[in-house]
Amino acid sequence: MVINPGGSPDGSTAREIDRLATSYWEFLLAREPSLRTRRGLPVESLPGVSATETDERAGFAAEVLSRLGALRPAELSGTAADTAGFLRALAEQEAEAGRFHWLTPTATPYQLFRLQQYGDAVFRPFRFEHRADADRYATLVRDLARCVATIGDKVVGQAERGIRIHAPALTGVRTTLARLRDSAARYVRADAERLTRLDAASRGYLSDTVERLVVTELEPAFDRLVALVGDPDYLRRAPRAVGWARHPEGEAAYRAFVRTYTSGDTPPERLHELGREHCRELGERMREMRDTLGFAGTEAEFHQRLATEPRLYAATPEEVEARYRGHLDRLTPLLPRWFAVLPRAPYDVARLDPALEGAMTFGYYEAPTAAQPVGRYRYNASDLAHRSLLGAAALIYHELSPGHHFHLARQAENTALPDLRRELAAFSGFEEGWAEYAAGLAWEMGLYDDPWDAYGRLAHERFTAQRLVVDTGLNLGTMTLEEARTFMRAHAAAESEQQITTELLRYATDLPGQALTYRAGHAEFTALRSACEHGADGAFDVRAFHESVLAGGTLPFPALRRRVARELRGAHGRGDFQGRPLYSNE
Repeated sequence: MVINPGGSPDGSTAREIDRLATSYWEFLLAREPSLRTRRGLPVESLPGVSATETDERAGFAAEVLSRLGALRPAELSGTAADTAGFLRALAEQEAEAGRFHWLTPTATPYQLFRLQQYGDAVFRPFRFEHRADADRYATLVRDLARCVATIGDKVVGQAERGIRIHAPALTGVRTTLARLRDSAARYVRADAERLTRLDAASRGYLSDTVERLVVTELEPAFDRLVALVGDPDYLRRAPRAVGWARHPEGEAAYRAFVRTYTSGDTPPERLHELGREHCRELGERMREMRDTLGFAGTEAEFHQRLATEPRLYAATPEEVEARYRGHLDRLTPLLPRWFAVLPRAPYDVARLDPALEGAMTFGYYEAPTAAQPVGRYRYNASDLAHRSLLGAAALIYHELSPGHHFHLARQAENTALPDLRRELAAFSGFEEGWAEYAAGLAWEMGLYDDPWDAYGRLAHERFTAQRLVVDTGLNLGTMTLEEARTFMRAHAAAESEQQITTELLRYATDLPGQALTYRAGHAEFTALRSACEHGADGAFDVRAFHESVLAGGTLPFPALRRRVARELRGAHGRGDFQGRPLYSNE
């Protein structure tokens, strides 16, 4: 671990910040395959989840925090001030991750997701030109096996500390592992047509080596992991009740997860209360929209009707894609009215790998890379007969434009940012909060003029609001799984029982705290814009506001508020504007 030595020639605090950002970038670039693939660099290794690796990252972060503590932040302005805030929050997150290494989930579906991503981003696009490429590929296959082995090691270490995957999640874990085992064994075996540029000896070496590694290292690592979580003693001692408070020191870990995910200090108890308030408010707006649709019955009766409404369901993945693209086509001509700069990278939709669909409720956004320059929303096409498209408009505006694709592509294309800030999306509250705020912009753009789309957006908002209630209730131990299921079912519009089940397990066994980022982040952006509008004295420019947010890339909310205040101060002619969070204790 080496950080470039301090003390710039002119003693500039800004130069020291630049040096720290460069050092952090180089540290992560050497360890994160996703950063290398986005840059078009060869992936040399795959990280595991060992305590040694976590300690290394936490130690580096501690040194960064120490160096930041010796600086004079009052001397900073512009990009350097933003970068200092970015660095501090990033290092604090990494330090927390080190503190709670054994309490961080490991072998659950969303945590295992990166094993499938390695196939899509590392192994399948790998190009073979020379014998050295064959050697590097074999090393990566060995690293993949080691990565799976470290997951098994962590499962063992967690069990020794009284931390086991919650019993209700174990069936899904075993199913996911079985699918990943088969998928990984397939994707590491390169097809013969990909090897044509290698000489015969290198082709033979590669095929034989990969086959040996699959049989002797990769598949056994998966088999061991499956055996660990299926061991009778493990099953007997796995907690029957879900939620992080069920683990030793789990509540403290959960509170740390909440701070990390939301980039704020609002306690989970307050987020729980806000979720209930928002659910009530959105429920009233949904009732008004049902009146607009001419429905006189109860909400439950209306939602029963949704399950049989033909316009809300697709028969094929192609129909799903056509629905999403239709919503995007309506949006595209409106964007210049709301944004001063548009991203250059194109975007589209594509199906999620079927091996992952059963354990995921929806899908995910896949950012552009050097090898694949199109940003894509990978949608879930499983069980289409029960997968409503009521919220299709809201979902695609959240995932692509003007949501995730918009802010992440703008960030990657902004050469004025340091590499660390261009390539790293480290603050979930900003990322999901922006995507939800962006989907909400469609109200102002007139894109929810169809009452069905409007109802879908309101239902989606309430869905994210109920997450504040259920995630905190489950993980603090104040709600049982059945109580959470009842609450969620009462506040879901078109989600199936299977979707509700996977969501609840995601909150309480897989990604504790992450689901808070959607509504909590949305509230932060809404409050920030409201403060800017008030501070502009009638001269508010929405394009300037959006540019002040997007031009800085992903930031923790305290740094974002300072940035927006600085950038808009001149535009609004005021020196006293200071954005404030809606419900933070800052």
